[in-house]
Amino acid sequence: MRKTIIIAAALLAFCMPSGAKSKTLEAFIGKVSSSLVSFEYSFSMRSPKSKAKMTGEGVVKVQEDAFVLEGNGLEVWCDGSVRWTVDRMSEEALVENVDDSAESYATNPALMITSVDAAFEELSFGSATFQGKAVDVSVLSPLHKGRYSMDIAELRLFFKSGTSVLVGAEVKLNDGSVSEFTVKDLTFSERLETKESFHFDEKTLDDSYVVTDLR
Repeated sequence: MRKTIIIAAALLAFCMPSGAKSKTLEAFIGKVSSSLVSFEYSFSMRSPKSKAKMTGEGVVKVQEDAFVLEGNGLEVWCDGSVRWTVDRMSEEALVENVDDSAESYATNPALMITSVDAAFEELSFGSATFQGKAVDVSVLSPLHKGRYSMDIAELRLFFKSGTSVLVGAEVKLNDGSVSEFTVKDLTFSERLETKESFHFDEKTLDDSYVVTDLR
């Protein structure tokens, strides 16, 4: 499950990169910080230790330190205080408190989003190709290596040329794995007044579920 959380973390991490110096990145950060952000995604992940390729898709809704991610049979709900990871197929759920400890930072995309000012720096900004199309690319590196960066070695954000419209990302992990994300239907909506919609309703789980509560 930890590898899945890292993938989710990588996905949400590119919602709010920091250390922005390019105007494109600054404009994107401004939109994200003032909005409820929603998007669809698909990804593929290659590992140097295996010829198999992991693929998946899903939808994300995120605002500040709260988010809901649904994809590949998993649901991850976080209201900023408590995170639920639910596997409907295996009927398992994991419940954890969200805090600022090093271990939580390593596996928690919500904490990454709220702590980005201390997490990434932009190394370069220029032109590139993403899925056969000309794009602008921002290359970012974690300020702190290892568990403090959720195992991310490098992050590349791809924008539609001449705009701050995010179309994809490439995430390189410390173990050599590479994940490529395609972003669709990215929308910025008015922020919600409360985080109630990010709170998981545990009443939706019946007695057949195995719930591991680490709170």
